[in-house]
Amino acid sequence: MKKPKNYGYVAVLSKALHPVFNALFYVAAFFIVLCFILSMILFFVNVDVETMLLPPFMHKIADEAGKITEYSVSFGNGIKIVTAATNVILDDIKAVLFAGLFVIVCTLLTLAPIFKFLAALLKNISSGERERLLDEKNPRYVSYMGLCIFLGSALVRFMMRFYNYYLAARFIKCEPQQIGLSLGLDLMDGVPGLLILFLGLVLAYVFRQINER
Repeated sequence: MKKPKNYGYVAVLSKALHPVFNALFYVAAFFIVLCFILSMILFFVNVDVETMLLPPFMHKIADEAGKITEYSVSFGNGIKIVTAATNVILDDIKAVLFAGLFVIVCTLLTLAPIFKFLAALLKNISSGERERLLDEKNPRYVSYMGLCIFLGSALVRFMMRFYNYYLAARFIKCEPQQIGLSLGLDLMDGVPGLLILFLGLVLAYVFRQINER
């Protein structure tokens, strides 16, 4: 008769990772608050365009004399544009920074609850106690994580598309203006979240059957 596998290492890993994900939740919460503080500070910033702090994907291009003549802006997805410095004003850079901070906040708002639910799940698993292992909250945590991934992926995708449109509208100068927003809908983005949500429902059913025996 084949000897059943011992999955004791799962409890060990859960015990080690529980405080990690718990800490990540507070780190995410800290950076969410930090982004809001930076946004408020940025609102009152009033400096020359040439001395303004640029986001990581935006760079100055200077001539041989050191005068800034152009700005390069990376959209992601392999796209980069170069625009004349005379087309860029302080509000352009601030608007990009605001949009970037909002994208970061949306991403962290997706990750923070996932970290929290995962930490709670791992805490119950690491205990090794039957009551806590079969606690019906555990499959709920899995379902909540799936729901967060489903909603969060849609939110982040929406913000990234709006962000790219915003960059294009700000830095691509064409007459007449022919740049429009096309959000579209990617059903595949939500599939992983829905599968995890379904898995949580299946586990909830299994746990209920076991606990009722």
